[in-house]
Amino acid sequence: MKKHYLLFLLLPFFGQSQEINYQDLKTNIDKVKLYLTAGQMTHEQDVKLTKGRNKLIFSGISAYADPQSIQFKGENDYKLVSVSTEMDFLAAEEFNPRISVFKDSLESLNDEQQSVSDNLDAYFAEQAVLNTNRDLGGKSESLTVAQIREAADFYRERTLKVNQAITKLKKRRRKLKVQIEDTRFQLVELNYNENQRSNQVIVLLDCETNMTMGSTLKYLVSDCGWAATYDLSALDLNQQINLKYKAQVYNNTGNAWKDVVLTLSTADPNLSASHPELSPWYLSHYAPQLTTNGLVFSANREKKDFRQEAVQNINKANERAYDNYYIGGEELESEIQIEDNVYKLRLGQNVGNQNVQMKNIEISELTTEFEIKNRFSCPSDAKPYMVDVKDMNLDATFSYITVPKLDRAAFLLAHIADWQDLDLIPGPTHVYFGGQYVGMSRIDTRNVSDTLSLSFGRDDKVTVMRKLKKEMSTKRVMGNTKKEAYLYEIAVRNNRSVPIKIEVYDQVPISQSNDISVFVDEISEGTKDELTGEVVWNLTISSGGVQSKEIGYTVKYPKNANVTMKRFRTISAPSF
Repeated sequence: MKKHYLLFLLLPFFGQSQEINYQDLKTNIDKVKLYLTAGQMTHEQDVKLTKGRNKLIFSGISAYADPQSIQFKGENDYKLVSVSTEMDFLAAEEFNPRISVFKDSLESLNDEQQSVSDNLDAYFAEQAVLNTNRDLGGKSESLTVAQIREAADFYRERTLKVNQAITKLKKRRRKLKVQIEDTRFQLVELNYNENQRSNQVIVLLDCETNMTMGSTLKYLVSDCGWAATYDLSALDLNQQINLKYKAQVYNNTGNAWKDVVLTLSTADPNLSASHPELSPWYLSHYAPQLTTNGLVFSANREKKDFRQEAVQNINKANERAYDNYYIGGEELESEIQIEDNVYKLRLGQNVGNQNVQMKNIEISELTTEFEIKNRFSCPSDAKPYMVDVKDMNLDATFSYITVPKLDRAAFLLAHIADWQDLDLIPGPTHVYFGGQYVGMSRIDTRNVSDTLSLSFGRDDKVTVMRKLKKEMSTKRVMGNTKKEAYLYEIAVRNNRSVPIKIEVYDQVPISQSNDISVFVDEISEGTKDELTGEVVWNLTISSGGVQSKEIGYTVKYPKNANVTMKRFRTISAPSF
């Protein structure tokens, strides 16, 4: 008896120890720290805890959340037991009320479709009876004319009514089929969208008393980020320039951001917990690497395993939705013609690659954070949304540069000293001068020392001319040698109301053969680079003034040699 009594006393104790307080928490994202290719989401919420074991289920979390990055923090005393994640494949309907509406609509349409089919069966049965009994009175019985007329009228009228009813019901059935397909398609699409946020974060914790405490949940997600873009404007050469620092933000995490506190960061979200180790620092000449997208900077990282697992989970949930609403539904009848491209589902176009194209950039090793003043909202649609970062009026000095051999235009440059304090990263720039849009340029902070030069594009108030002085240019053959002499005049006119500084670039050819000789005849006090043949003049031109320079050279080579003295460029042109 004692053994039974002792066991009976222990049973309530074991039952109490197994009780867990479950809480399903649907929280909004309150803060977003957005890195260039990822983001840290922060949820803040009060939770009610009971004495003992508590299981907090944070639902509606992005499927692209990194499980290794999850952090949970509470304000009171508690013991954290575990933190884990799992996909909820049935959560889509709970997240989006429209799914329930479409499901009810689909059920009503299916009921009406069944009613139409039942009526069609009845009319088809009546039609079969009419067709079977067309033989009036049999072979042995003769009917009067009146009887035949009466029977013919009956068959005609009834057959017409039956055929009209069948036609009307078939037409209604076709419309119902299309409506049902539309509804199924909407259900699959809605489930596809909601499955991207069907993740759950499960927190197990113990506490000694009943209490309410504030909690903070943080985690990293992929498929979001930002890129820098700028508006650069100046009214005149003697005024400050204005630089508007902006960011193009995109969100493809599955969670919309509504009135979040946004912080932009240039830090690396994938930092290791281990201390860094130095590696040799080798200096070399800068050689930019060009790709089809332009200048590229180094931040191409391999996709982490957690994202591959997230993609598999989302595709699995998408397939379940497809199976539920399409494979489980009736097939379209041959009488209903529907364009494939209208009802073609995304099954087979599974999620995997990010919709936003990535490129590499190079930024400073020092990280920067920008706290955006106004709260920010952004849907999860992978489209770029503009955010104002900061607006700066900067002191700058202006100069011009021109290469009239290639382009007879003067390009205006603004030079900014101590630009490192501006926290700029590479990005495209919309340039305005004198209140007019000039065009697109680019801020590239790589290999820039103390002064950053920003391009304001062409200035039509500074004109440049380069022409061949034919009377001083000759072609002669002496014995087995051919000599060609060229002399060019370069003239720069300043039509602005203030003096300008301008760098003028030209070049003389460089021989790469022993039997070709190049002699420099005139460079008008310009500076010549012996390795490249480049000649530069640094000029200061007064308001309304003109300065001219000359560049001349002679090329000597065997008369039977084919030496090309001109360069050509390739462009597109119509071909008729």
